[in-house]
Amino acid sequence: MRIAEQIPHSTFRIVIYVTDKHFMVELEAGPMRQSYRYAKEVYPSVESVKATLTNEWLDKVHDHFNAMYGDWKGLALKGAQ
Repeated sequence: MRIAEQIPHSTFRIVIYVTDKHFMVELEAGPMRQSYRYAKEVYPSVESVKATLTNEWLDKVHDHFNAMYGDWKGLALKGAQ
């Protein structure tokens, strides 16, 4: 796997990786990280993958990150007791 592109963004660190069969989009914010796999049969280029990274979708991902962070903080607080 190698880095195909890094995309500047105000909220996330966004990196697109490429393998023989897939593109992987990795989004990172704080301690949270999420990856999405794109099959090359459906998304044959980096540009076709980038076209899916709309502001609407990224806003939804941000909501998921906030929920994941809340869950993680809840577990961390329980473990500290």
